[in-house]
Amino acid sequence: MSGLIGSLGSLSPQQLLALSVFSSYFLLIIWLFSRVLESISFASSKRKDPSRRASKISLFWGLTIGSFAHTWFYMFQYMAWSFANYEAKSAISPSSTILQRVANWLVNTSLFEEAWYTVCLGKINWAWSEQLCLFTVGAWTVFLYIEGSRHQIKHVWAYMVLGQVVAISVASNLFYIALLSSTRPKRSDKDRSTDADIAVPAKLWLPVIISIVTIATSPFTTETTFLPNLLVMHALLIVPLLSISPLKHTKSWFNLSIFYLLIFLISIPIRSRTMLAAAGSLPETDASALALAQEQWKVLHSHPAQSSIGWDVVWSSLSFIVWSALTPSASRSKLFTIPYLILATPFASIGLTAPYVLRPRHADTEGSQKDE
Repeated sequence: MSGLIGSLGSLSPQQLLALSVFSSYFLLIIWLFSRVLESISFASSKRKDPSRRASKISLFWGLTIGSFAHTWFYMFQYMAWSFANYEAKSAISPSSTILQRVANWLVNTSLFEEAWYTVCLGKINWAWSEQLCLFTVGAWTVFLYIEGSRHQIKHVWAYMVLGQVVAISVASNLFYIALLSSTRPKRSDKDRSTDADIAVPAKLWLPVIISIVTIATSPFTTETTFLPNLLVMHALLIVPLLSISPLKHTKSWFNLSIFYLLIFLISIPIRSRTMLAAAGSLPETDASALALAQEQWKVLHSHPAQSSIGWDVVWSSLSFIVWSALTPSASRSKLFTIPYLILATPFASIGLTAPYVLRPRHADTEGSQKDE
């Protein structure tokens, strides 16, 4: 202990600040997990038959653990790679302690920015990362708001922040657990409104639309504008979830069904442009779909940061498909939905297929209420 205190005493204020920020990151993660687990516990305490969905909840706990272990295996690999890469380029004093070396690394390295540069700069790298951005900004933010309000889930904002600092797949699986643990309020027989008629407040649709714009402009950012653009996207998604209002229905044309459709339609040209750019980066001698898939697989394992976010995409997609298969829907029949998700998601991305599937249809909403 005295040795540790002595090592800390030898650090400069800048080094101490860097270590404090790094430590605070992990403390934030622990605190967010505590908020989310409290949210799940609160939802479960209000349910009269907690054992009814025990098998489904256990499945999503398994997906949570699997996605966390897989994505963070690569996250720790990235941190180790970054530390080794820094020391390989720097003159290390033989007398430096490990604490001093780590502090120097943190002072001279922006881990967040370095990681996002890695996963965004290459055309095929961005083809991976954009999938998670579109899903998070579009379908998942709206899903958190609507279902969080409907099921009266506590601390919905914590799921979003946890997804941003840990992994979207981990946070989404935990949110699925919260929904399964809660009781969905039943409508009265006189209530003829449907999920399709749910009103979308400006505090939800405005941040979502602006965030989608940041995704569209990301490939055109410079070293000066890249990080601000990224931070705007992350910050805006938290805003509507800080204060979730009770759901209201509207007779206006702009309702939940239209909003999901709008997200889907806006995402199509964004995703198409990215995939065309990725295909255009291949050698002219072999620009086939198979060659693109092989290059995507190669890029997925080209760097630990890329592997972490790439597998987060895979886990998020898998978990959403499982959720769609196991829960009632106000969308299309599962005979269409599940094959569509399985076949279309690998090509179009979960950022496109999720809003299409989540979009409620008037004719199907009543059936979903009965199944609940």
